[in-house]
Amino acid sequence: MDIFAQWQDGGTEIRWTSTTPANNGQEVKLFSRRSGRQGAPALVCVHGFPTSSIDYFALADELRSEFEIFTVDFPGYGLSDKPPSPYVYSLYDDARLLVHLITDVWQLQNYQIVTHDRGSSIGIIAVTMLAEAGAAMPSDLVITNGNIYLPLANLTAFQQALLDDSTSRATAAATTPELLAAGLGASTFMPRRTLEDPEIAALAKTFAHNDGVRVLPDTIKYLHERAADETRWLETLAANTVDTTLVWGVHDTIAPLRVADHVWHTYVKEKPGRSRYWVVPGADHYMQCDAPKQLADILRLTLAGDAVGLQTLGDTPDGPVLVDQSDDQTAD
Repeated sequence: MDIFAQWQDGGTEIRWTSTTPANNGQEVKLFSRRSGRQGAPALVCVHGFPTSSIDYFALADELRSEFEIFTVDFPGYGLSDKPPSPYVYSLYDDARLLVHLITDVWQLQNYQIVTHDRGSSIGIIAVTMLAEAGAAMPSDLVITNGNIYLPLANLTAFQQALLDDSTSRATAAATTPELLAAGLGASTFMPRRTLEDPEIAALAKTFAHNDGVRVLPDTIKYLHERAADETRWLETLAANTVDTTLVWGVHDTIAPLRVADHVWHTYVKEKPGRSRYWVVPGADHYMQCDAPKQLADILRLTLAGDAVGLQTLGDTPDGPVLVDQSDDQTAD
C-alpha cells in the first residue's frame, strides 16, 4: 500500500500569505485535503512536528462514512512549501492560517477540532482567535499527545541538537528522510515499526518532499514560542467555553502522561463546558496511527454529546479509559 500516493492524490493546493512580519508578506503554496462524506459533521485534523497531515490517514479512513475530514500541511511540513531560512515559522502564523481555513475557505459551522503535538498549541491559540473574532466555534477541541507543558516534557537528544544553533544545521545535514522516519517508528509508535511499515515509509516520502529535513532547524523553533507563552495559552483555554477533551497514549515518553495529568488538573477539569480525560493503554505518541479505531470511538462519543460514565470503551483490557470528567450532563 502506497499511503503517500493515496494521500497526495486526494489533495488540493491553496495559497497563504504569511502574517509574520519578518516574512514580508511571502506567499507559500500549501497542501490541503478534504475527504469523507460531504455534508457530514466536519472534523478538522491538526498535525504536529516533524510530520504532517498524513498522520491522519488511518483515522480518516476509519471515519470516512461519518465525518467530512479537513486537513492542511502547515508551511514547512509534508507536501507544502518548505521555504528555507530566513523564513520564520510561527505557531501564531499557523493558527491564523487555521482560522482563515475554517472561517473563509472551508466555511465551517458544525465542526470538531482534533490536534496532535505541535498542532495542539496551534489549536489552543486558534480557538482563542475564533472566540475573539466572534466566529463559529468548534463543538469540541480534542487534544492528543503533545508537549503542551514543557517543564514536564522529555525532549530527545535529536530535538535538543536541532534547537542548539551550534549543532542544528550539522544535525539536519546528517539526517536523511529515511533515518528520521525510521527513528520515529522505532521510538514513538506502538508497536515499534520499521521502514517496511506503510505509514513509516510514507513519512520518509513526506520528509523527502521539498527537502523537509533541511528546514528542521527552523521549524523546531516553535518550541521557543511554546516555552514563552504556553502558560498564557493554557490559562486562556481554561476560561474558554469550548468543550475540551484530552486523549493520551500511555506509552509516550516524550510527552509523558504527567503532561496530560498536569494540564487536566490545572487548566481543563474545572473549565467552562464539558471536559473529559481519556487514556489509551495501547498507544504511544502517535495516537491517531497506533489506535485509530479507538480514537474514532472517542470522537464519535464526543460528537454525540451524550452523558457517559467513567468506563473502559469496549470493556477490553486495552480499551481507552475515561479516567475523569467534568460535565454538567455527567451520567449517574
